[in-house]
Amino acid sequence: MNRYKILLLSCIILLFSQPLICADNSATNQLAGHYSPYLAMHGHDPVDWMPWGEEALTKARKQNKLIFISSGYYACHWCHVMHRESYSSQDVANIINANYIAIKVDREINPVLDKRLINFVQITTGSAGWPLNVILTPDGYPLVGATYIPKQQLQTSLQRIATQWKKNASDLQGEAKSMHERHATLIRRSDNKGQKKHIADNQAAFVQQTMQLANTLQGGFSEAQQFPSTPQLLALLRLKKRPQAVNDFLQLTLDNMQNRGLHDVIGGGFFRYTMEPGWTRPHYEKMLYTNALLPLIYLEASHQFANSQYQKTALETLTFLQNEMQGADGGFIASLSAVDDKGVEGGYYLWSGEALKKILDKEDFHLLSLAWNISEDTAEHLPMLQMTLDMLADKLKQDKNVLRNRLQEINQTLREYRQKHREIPRDTKQLAGWNGLVLAAFARLSVIDPSLKPAGRKLATFLSSLWEGKQLRRAAASGAAGTLNDYAAVGWGLLQWGQVEKDKVAIKTAEALIQTAWTSFYTEKGWRENEHELLPDPVYRQHIEDSSLPASEALLVDASLMADNPAFHRLASQLLAKSTLEVEEAPYSYASLISVAQKLER
Repeated sequence: MNRYKILLLSCIILLFSQPLICADNSATNQLAGHYSPYLAMHGHDPVDWMPWGEEALTKARKQNKLIFISSGYYACHWCHVMHRESYSSQDVANIINANYIAIKVDREINPVLDKRLINFVQITTGSAGWPLNVILTPDGYPLVGATYIPKQQLQTSLQRIATQWKKNASDLQGEAKSMHERHATLIRRSDNKGQKKHIADNQAAFVQQTMQLANTLQGGFSEAQQFPSTPQLLALLRLKKRPQAVNDFLQLTLDNMQNRGLHDVIGGGFFRYTMEPGWTRPHYEKMLYTNALLPLIYLEASHQFANSQYQKTALETLTFLQNEMQGADGGFIASLSAVDDKGVEGGYYLWSGEALKKILDKEDFHLLSLAWNISEDTAEHLPMLQMTLDMLADKLKQDKNVLRNRLQEINQTLREYRQKHREIPRDTKQLAGWNGLVLAAFARLSVIDPSLKPAGRKLATFLSSLWEGKQLRRAAASGAAGTLNDYAAVGWGLLQWGQVEKDKVAIKTAEALIQTAWTSFYTEKGWRENEHELLPDPVYRQHIEDSSLPASEALLVDASLMADNPAFHRLASQLLAKSTLEVEEAPYSYASLISVAQKLER
């Protein structure tokens, strides 16, 4: 057995030696015409892709073939690169088609599957991301995985693993199952009862760990890539008591996120993350969930810090969503791509001084050269604020209100020019859970700006239409059942909208979703996040950690406490009385749950 482990390890080393990075064929496969743009773009690959489902898994078992799963999403730049380099190649396709059952996954449609595979790759290699490529045994146990892999390396690795499978299938199958059992044992141990009596008792540890991770010079929680860690920021804002250092850190982070490269100065909205700690060089994809959650944070911060600019940022982000991502049916699409229609990353958002001089008059260009630090050269820059309005007014000796109006007019001119002369590919999927988060933002901000109510009303109607009485659809164009996240987020959003607008239909639908979520996803073993799990031996969790979104569990508990239903309150109270070792050792990852638990703090 040891020599087989060495062979397997050599494959893993080959696959993972690359750094993490997130042909015109007439043939078609089962993905052609799929409602997911990400899957549809692979519909003419020579790879014989199948969608995720029982059919593909049954085929793998019958033919005793390894399963090759490639997971990604439409806004992911390196997913497109790997598509062009490898999956459009007949040479790569020949190896995959001969030796594997190939399954292409849109991670936004199958988030629970993707999470399980991400966790596997994270545990086995120390890092994970997209595109995600994982090989499983025919019975569904992950064997080896990697992120971006160059074409030649992919071919060599796939061929070598296929050869080992033909020689030593039973040993490799046993090793894959053994790895799963070891990982499951670790998870179950971390889910053991903790030392604390209540989830709320972890607040002090959360603050301590979060501030240890905080970048107090630039804001955010990283010395490398900077993500707007919305669960943690919102949890810090909602602490009942916090040190001044936390307030300083929050304002530093919020200022840099809105004034530097994470924020699109011209069109509004926020990018998914920046590639360095100073928030200046974004990865240009715009995700719906980012632009749903950040308005909630900026609104909360505007009240706490008496900062009108934060409220303005929140409102402008919802305006961006209406302009760029809302469909005629009221639902919002999933994302805007990182690359433009010419395949240039960030091409939609970058400007040269030379180009701006052709669009603007001399006086307006001079104003922008100060405000954005744009020179007259031909190099392309991402506009970002270099001077506050007060600083500009002082330097130019002009009235602040006059300058504000001029800047707004310039932005409008450039926005219209961009829309007319440039294009950005869009992922048109309308996901239930993400739209639920958007509705919560519209509910809270429509109290301040009633002009948001028509868009919120259409969205509430759209979300209610996804509830079919017994099942919530995951996406508007799909009959697939929603995950725990969909039920929790849609219930959370509809309940808040219903309470603000006195909308009895929205409240009734929300309560039905909350009830179904508790009944269908919370078991004696703990949480499951899918009703029907196709991979073997799913691991149940006592508590669910945050990702880039608040944990589904936290959203459901919050909605349960907001609802006028004593049964929901009891369920939430019982759950919050169960602290675990994992929550106590990694409170940063459970920010949303710890924050919600404050509502029942003893």
